[in-house]
Amino acid sequence: MELEPSKIVDFHYEYTNVDDKPAKLVYAIEIPYKGSVAELSHQIVSVRMDPIMKFLKADRNLLQTLQAFIERENQMFYDDRDELLLDKFRNGTPDVDTLALDMEKLYREEILEYADRVGPTDEEIFAQSYHQLVHSSLLPEILTKEREYARTISSLATQMTQQITTMNTLHQEEIESKIKLLDISITPENINHMLAKQYGMQNMIRKQCESELESTRGHQKHEYRNWVTQHVDESFLAHSESPTQIGNRWSMISTQTPSMEESFTIHLGSQLKHMHNIRILSTRVSDLCSPLYGDASFGGPNVALGLYSSSLCGIVVLTPSGTITPDREIRRNANMSTEFHFDQIDRQIEKIQEDLRNLQHGSAVEAGGAQSLAAAAGRRPDRTVVTVKPGDAFITRHSNLSHSHVIFHLISDETFQSPSEINSRHPVILGLRNILKIASRHDITTLTIPALLRHEMSEDMTVSWCIRRAELVFKCAKGFMIESASWGGAELNTLQLLLPHDISEELFRTLADMVPHVFRVANPKILQ
Repeated sequence: MELEPSKIVDFHYEYTNVDDKPAKLVYAIEIPYKGSVAELSHQIVSVRMDPIMKFLKADRNLLQTLQAFIERENQMFYDDRDELLLDKFRNGTPDVDTLALDMEKLYREEILEYADRVGPTDEEIFAQSYHQLVHSSLLPEILTKEREYARTISSLATQMTQQITTMNTLHQEEIESKIKLLDISITPENINHMLAKQYGMQNMIRKQCESELESTRGHQKHEYRNWVTQHVDESFLAHSESPTQIGNRWSMISTQTPSMEESFTIHLGSQLKHMHNIRILSTRVSDLCSPLYGDASFGGPNVALGLYSSSLCGIVVLTPSGTITPDREIRRNANMSTEFHFDQIDRQIEKIQEDLRNLQHGSAVEAGGAQSLAAAAGRRPDRTVVTVKPGDAFITRHSNLSHSHVIFHLISDETFQSPSEINSRHPVILGLRNILKIASRHDITTLTIPALLRHEMSEDMTVSWCIRRAELVFKCAKGFMIESASWGGAELNTLQLLLPHDISEELFRTLADMVPHVFRVANPKILQ
């Protein structure tokens, strides 16, 4: 196989060292460089700089300069290569057969339509194996294994938190004792030096704990996936319980019970009527995204049986604008156990940030549109700040939360401000429409939305305001559900209208009574 030509170029970089003195380094880089620039930046800091510079985030400062250098050198290399090829073409007789073979090779390697067919990927094999096992008598064993793994991660996370808390307490006491001696035997420079030392130690301990946690998750994921694929045996599955029996047996189990709820059956459609379930409930949004294997959770069977089905569960969680940041408690819940089927939530967020950077570099983000979760290239994202605005949404996927396979993080600043009056053209309402469209296209048949576009009650949310807001959301949701019949894809079987957990029982009853009037609940006919 012919190797692609390359060359070695020295990268020169000047910076301020940890002792505030100017320093410079020279690092040889092979051009064209095709690896992760962020990882190369971290490697240069680790190998060529003072160790303390890693804790001062020197790689962030280096990254932008390194990125520009590599882009410039790569472009110059390809320009020179292409110019040389053109000169050969101008001065000689081209070999048409060779050019045709090279073109064919490039098409096979770069364009999926022309690629050589290969067997199923490891991800596909695991997904098929898991789907078969959860619909067999091995389901209880799978759930037991996952629960044991979750206990290990929960224990490690608790130890990590205790260790960091203890260290912070000791450091705080040490600083307070030194401050009492300030201007006696201790100078401000001594205090600053001690603070810097403590910060470096805290950062190092935190990184060590996170590394141990990540390593344990990786080991569990690898071991679990091997166990699943090795237990798929056609002769065994032929004599196992049927999917219907397993599903019926476990369908009676539910997780946390909402404080208040009521259900309705409705029929929507201009000509052909479709039946839907409407459920209005009052509970914390984090209860619908609680750890799957928490002490009070029994939702494992429902989540496992629905994971690779065409009946997924989704929930809309309101998130402030600015950077891509999920709800803190939901993020903690998702990290309480290993994610065996998708990336851990932190890695998913990194990929979303990278996708947004690519979109913002190429074309503007569509107003009110939902941002795709689709993974981008293999390089790690740079540190450019990515912002989102009300009406945008980003998506995370989960197999270790109690009620939700998919979370739509809908950007809405009103959640964290005083309530205002909005209309059906408000960006957040349009964002809800986009979410319903995505749900319809991707087999999400149960969707939970915030009925007041708020997750908690506040004093300025009057009864009249809540009634107006609920009526707007109900009517818009009804319109979107009728419209979804023309979108194609899966029908929304169940729409859950989520009210804040601290709503009064009287107000809950008032809003629940609005549901049959807005959605026109189907009443049974009594034949005489």
